[in-house]
Amino acid sequence: YPDYPDAFAGWNFVSSIGAYIAGLSVLIFLYVLYRTVTSPLSVAANYWGEGATTLEWSLPSPPPFHTYEELPRIR
Repeated sequence: YPDYPDAFAGWNFVSSIGAYIAGLSVLIFLYVLYRTVTSPLSVAANYWGEGATTLEWSLPSPPPFHTYEELPRIR
């Protein structure tokens, strides 16, 4: 058993709760990672809709190799 003053028992409890929260967040992350890797779904070409007109959303997803022969002019 730990050998520390009883004054630190409350902080030990707070630290233990934080460790459980961190462990739970790792499990949630692994679940999301598993669902992402095994899902056959992909993102649409312009996920954000017609209002997203920036350069990165003008391409299909995933973008083809060597997308632009020359850099496009941005207005």
